[in-house]
This record gives sequence, C-alpha cells and structure tokens, in this order.
Amino acid sequence: MIHVLLPLLASAPIAHQANDQAFFAILAETKMMRMAGVELMRDIPDLPPGFKMPAGMEMMTGKPSRILNMRLWSPSIAPKEALAYVEPPAGLKQGKKLDLELYRPTAAEPGKRKGDVFDPDATPEFTIKIYWGSSETVREGQPRVIEWKGLTAEQKAAMRQMARDAQAESDYFYKPDWTTAFWPTKKQPGQIDPAASLVGTYKLTTNYCGNVEIDAPQNVNFLAPYEITAPDLEKKVDLTKALKFQWKSIPYSLGQAASIVAMEGKNTLIMWSSSEVFVEGLMGDMGFLQMAEVRDFVERTIFMAGDRTAVDVPAGIFKEADFVMMNMVGYGPGAALDKAQPLPRIQAKSTLSIMLGGKKMKF
Repeated sequence: MIHVLLPLLASAPIAHQANDQAFFAILAETKMMRMAGVELMRDIPDLPPGFKMPAGMEMMTGKPSRILNMRLWSPSIAPKEALAYVEPPAGLKQGKKLDLELYRPTAAEPGKRKGDVFDPDATPEFTIKIYWGSSETVREGQPRVIEWKGLTAEQKAAMRQMARDAQAESDYFYKPDWTTAFWPTKKQPGQIDPAASLVGTYKLTTNYCGNVEIDAPQNVNFLAPYEITAPDLEKKVDLTKALKFQWKSIPYSLGQAASIVAMEGKNTLIMWSSSEVFVEGLMGDMGFLQMAEVRDFVERTIFMAGDRTAVDVPAGIFKEADFVMMNMVGYGPGAALDKAQPLPRIQAKSTLSIMLGGKKMKF
C-alpha cells in the first residue's frame, strides 16, 4: 500500500512549460542506504566498473553511491536518424563522449507507468495519520487523520486523478508525444567514480532539437553523503522513545527535508515530516528542485535549513508499526541558463534511506 500512496505525495521531476521548448537536465545524486540494527560490513571491496551492488547489500556496507542521469526532452517524436550525445568534462571520468539513447512513445505505449491506479473505494477502512515538526512529543492538534470512508465522491475522484498523474509523471519516460533521450544506457552504464567531479563544461549535440553548452561551477558538484552520528544505527532503534537524529553537516546544502512512513497493520499508514507547518501533499523526496524553490521552502519552514544537523521525531508514534522507513534529502546548488534550445540545468542532491525497524522486521 505504501508504494501506491507515496506517488500521491511527490511532485513531478521536471515541469515542461513551452510548447516548442526542449529541456536538458544533468541530475546528480549522492545516495546512502542504511538498516538500523545491522552491523556494517566494512571489509567489502568496491565493485569493478559496470557492476552494481544490490540494494540490500548497500544497506549493510554504509558506503554511499553516486548516481548521474542526463535527460533530454523534446516536444515531438524524433526522426529515425536522430542522435544526441554529450561531451563531459574530464573530471567526470566518463570518457570523451556519452551517447544518449532515444525513447519514442507510441499511441499504444504512451510512456506511462504500468500498474494499478490507487482506488480509495478498494480500501474503505484505510486511515492515514499525519504528524509534522521537530519535537520530542506529539504537538497539540496532531495527528491529522484522513479516513477513506469519510471522503466525498469529489475527493475520491480527485485522488484517483492525482494517482494517474503521479504514476505518469514519476515514470522515466513520462511525457506522451515527447522524445526522451537518456544516459546512462546499457552500453554506457555510468558507474560514477567516488573521486569524480561534476565541475566543468557539458556540451550537448543533437541533430534534431538543437545544441547547448552549460558549465558546472566549483560549488555545483556531487554533495557529501549523509552520515548519521546519532542514534547508533548498528543497534536497534527504540521506536517507543523520541527519535533524536543527528548528522554531519553537508557542505553547500541549501535546504533539507526528512520524512518517515510506516504501516500499522493493513489499514493504517503513519507519516511524519520535518516540516514545521502542515502542507498537503508533502512527503518524501520531491525530485530535483530548483534553488529558488528550495530557498522558498526553507523560508516557509517547510524545509530545514541547509546547515541543520539535528531533528527530533515524537515519541511513540511508530511504536505499533510493522515497517518503518525514514528518508532524508539535502538539496544542493545548481546551474541553469535562462534562454537556450534545449534549455539546460544541472542539479545535485544527497539522499538517505534508513529502514528503522518495526514489529515485522526480523534481524
């Protein structure tokens, strides 16, 4: 159920605005995964280029990974002979030329994610409990409770539409009638060296939607990974007590957000976010936000400041949960051009996922 509901609470990765405008994005993520109560396997060597460590193993090594995606969206179906490639800076350590693979959606396959769309009528007894804000105890007026059986017909219709839109928007190839060119590919898997740098000039060349160059300045680079200093994640987390998280500062971070989702039985979803104000539809990683959006969210206390290194979760709100998962994201500086065809931007973020435990977690 969690995987169905969360798309309702996430924003689209990138919005398209002009009918004839193409967009080019270089998206860099530093990713960390942990599992509370499991000792780290510190002696596992790094895998050779082209090999990817399974997610379960990543949680046990405590080693961050770097993920780099390049995406080019153009508002038409590219011709058969279309091609696109990027010449990256030497510091990226990916060679002189990155060939983008093209995806052209068809009428029968419009690029939307397959799967069932969430239907509130299918789970009439389902309840969501929402908490927010950094606090050791539950604040007055919380939680906000949403029960499917109390929704009006209009609210259910709106929720179904939100689910359809979210499933389409969150797909890698999500825009019908647009061509998506992408990297990495099977031929170039894009394993990013821990010593690689984003800094430098990226030159995009195509024969169907224009060419553009964009520079990543010194402050636009892979962000540092999240390093939790408290609690000790190699020990089990006591979910009956207030959870007091502390972490090392992430240089260049502009804003941060933390959230926790948990299932209690089959019909209750519990959610907490670090936002100091209640905001509908706010939960989890919101994709690659632009710098102005991040600064606005920080000013409105929806996000934590970039230099923040601690947050508290109220005691006991997850004590009866079966599975509890925490996510954190730090948004870094970016680079963009105001006018170009395609219109380019570079954005970086650092993310952390922690399986905190729960009654059905056996480890």
